[in-house]
Amino acid sequence: MDFSYVYRQNPWWGDKELIYIDMHIKNFEKSKFKHIPDFMDELKNYKNGVYIIKGPRQIGKTTILKLLIKDLIERKVNPLNIFYATLDLISDENELTQLLLDYFSMKGRNNNKSYIFLDEISSVNNWQKSVKYLYDIGKLENSFVVLTGSSSYDLKKSSERLPGRRGSGKDIVYLPVTFREYINQKYNVDFEYNLEDLFEMNEEELKAANLRVLRFKDDFKTYITTGGFPKVINDFFENNIISEEILNTYMNYLYGDIERFNRSRLILNQLIFKIPDLIGQRFSWNSLSNDIEAISSKNTIEDYFNLLCFNFLFGILFFYDFSKRTIKLKKQKKIYPVDLVITSVIENITNTEIKLSTKIEQVVFTHLLRYSKSLSEGLILYNSPYFWYSQKGNEIDFLIELRNKILPIEIKFQNNISPSDYFSMKKVFQRGILVTKKTVLKKDSIIALPIESFLLFL
Repeated sequence: MDFSYVYRQNPWWGDKELIYIDMHIKNFEKSKFKHIPDFMDELKNYKNGVYIIKGPRQIGKTTILKLLIKDLIERKVNPLNIFYATLDLISDENELTQLLLDYFSMKGRNNNKSYIFLDEISSVNNWQKSVKYLYDIGKLENSFVVLTGSSSYDLKKSSERLPGRRGSGKDIVYLPVTFREYINQKYNVDFEYNLEDLFEMNEEELKAANLRVLRFKDDFKTYITTGGFPKVINDFFENNIISEEILNTYMNYLYGDIERFNRSRLILNQLIFKIPDLIGQRFSWNSLSNDIEAISSKNTIEDYFNLLCFNFLFGILFFYDFSKRTIKLKKQKKIYPVDLVITSVIENITNTEIKLSTKIEQVVFTHLLRYSKSLSEGLILYNSPYFWYSQKGNEIDFLIELRNKILPIEIKFQNNISPSDYFSMKKVFQRGILVTKKTVLKKDSIIALPIESFLLFL
């Protein structure tokens, strides 16, 4: 590759002020909703190592890299020590190795710490071989390296082949903005409570806490429309709708990610038309293959959904066997889109309106992803959240692990709550949380809170 390509991507080498006219920096600065994820604080320690930021496309990973570069320049780091490249045009590890060797040659005898940012590393075949080689010959010994990618399948498989070569580095998953983060960003307020505090509060304290968040009801109506992708939130703030351009962008990624793995757009489309009926509902791969005439193999359906989960577009929940403390992979499962913008894309493609109560359940799902022990498999959720159902068909929507104990969470987005709504939760788990439309109550270890309040406790 012509190294002039790299010069164009690193204009601060010639003039450090040019970082301020970078497209991503300019878009961030002019945006009404400026989200900076919590993991930025850790990255800004700039400890040597290889850090991998995973997450769905168009969530803002490139913006994170550019903000880090801007921060380094403002800290008076020599701009020549900062290297950025988007790797869409790099085909394999040999090309990547040569690209980085050319950079180190250009840097010359400057032995100061290097700050290397490689965007969309998962588009490069066998990229880990390049990183391993450069580490072994000492080129990355004094370096802070950040890689981004949208496929946990590629990234996990490759990063596992870097034993002992990641330093202080770690895997970071960039998830959609939570409602709590949304309110914090919009109003510069935070909340002193967390999920564990709920069980220490009596009913009157719960009602008082709920009253304090009533002023955010209209904000939740906006959030349930936009979801948690900063780009979509800003689009809505500008246009008061989610534009067709935005929906088309995410639709193209939905299809494009599947095609990148040499799968069929036609088969994906058939699955997409089933999704409005699947979100939050129990199903099996066999039952789904029986419903779709053109796809006779359950393995094909499982393969496509796994790829969607590896790419952080959908999540698969598994049944949790409470008596054996493990999941059952062969029992029925549930799926959810990772964010409401994906739901909007599904509605657009299928011309089907998905119920508000289903979207409420999906929002809770997205928030509970933060309680997973590991997202190394993307959103194939072997490590919580889970769900549960009895032989009689009674179901608990979500189970998470909180302080090594299972906490059940049930969505009851309805006007009235009765003891029958939490009978199974109380009988099987002895405690739990109901997420409601407006009801606040505490009965023994059963808590009910409106959706807005519940999300602000997470």
